[in-house]
Amino acid sequence: MNVLILEFWGLGDAIIMTPLLQALRAENVSVTVACKPGSAKLLSPSYPEVEYVTADMPWTAFRGKYHLWKWDWKSLAAYFHGLRRRNFDVVLSVRPDPRDQMLMWLMGIRRRIGFKTHFSNVFLTDVLSPPVEPRPVAENWMALQKYLFPGTITYPPALRSGSYPNLDILSKLSANQPVIGLHTGARIPVRRWATDKFRELIIRLRKEYQFSLLLFPDLDGYGGDLEDLADVTLYNTDLEHLVGAISHCDLLICNDSAPAHIADALGVNVISVFGPTDPIRFRPYSPRNLVVIRDICPHRPCFDYCRFAEPYCLSKLEVSEIWPEVAHHLNELISSGGLLAHLRKKTH
Repeated sequence: MNVLILEFWGLGDAIIMTPLLQALRAENVSVTVACKPGSAKLLSPSYPEVEYVTADMPWTAFRGKYHLWKWDWKSLAAYFHGLRRRNFDVVLSVRPDPRDQMLMWLMGIRRRIGFKTHFSNVFLTDVLSPPVEPRPVAENWMALQKYLFPGTITYPPALRSGSYPNLDILSKLSANQPVIGLHTGARIPVRRWATDKFRELIIRLRKEYQFSLLLFPDLDGYGGDLEDLADVTLYNTDLEHLVGAISHCDLLICNDSAPAHIADALGVNVISVFGPTDPIRFRPYSPRNLVVIRDICPHRPCFDYCRFAEPYCLSKLEVSEIWPEVAHHLNELISSGGLLAHLRKKTH
């Protein structure tokens, strides 16, 4: 069987798809993923047997996605014509999105599987019922897996940590202390917690625990003002080295962003600060992780285009409010004997 998967969105979305990649690999199915170039770069070290056909779809842009007159229609037509010529047996998409489903139909693939939405019966051959209650998107990929291969075992999202390169600078981290990573950025600005809040959180952690801090400022420099707190700071790290560095962490503290899903897929504990989005659907999947969130704004959860001058769901979220929750979570991880068992509390 020759399967095509459509996943044109972000890096986190690509990682959430990996349970299906694992299942297809176990069944020796030939798999091609149509995705963004960054997603291919992220996944290919862990899933080298998968073929990646890359493109940036204009409707996935954060701004200007509906400026149809600016779309490169010629390149889009060539891209999808190339996929159509491949004669895939099956095409899959987890998104109940008419755009994906129409493209599946236009590619002329005999079997088209997806979740029910408007016009699904026109575009799809196999229409799956959406969940009655909201659930993690990873479980929708698992539902596609079960539909294709009834009775198979489902998997959480996963990346192979040893497949990514290391940086020499990481040798400066103490071998006798756990490593806490701090990634302050997010591709979408309204998902960024202020760096002064991250500073206060790290200072509180330093008073209570012994650890080395690995800082990941965002590519635009956001978070660089916290360098004085860090043992090692990684600026402008490319994607493969970012994954390799995160794999050295025992815990990653971050926003609702791709690094949270990267860490989760590597088996690293995550504390993720959520703002506007729905944690039921988009939280790092594993139950060992902590999502910090408060319904400060009555419109939360919402979309990534805030109706206010600032995202109050994050700007009004204070460290003093979440600290008892964070400390309790860390103490639970220590007492459970897991990856953070060697995170020692300081004696006062």
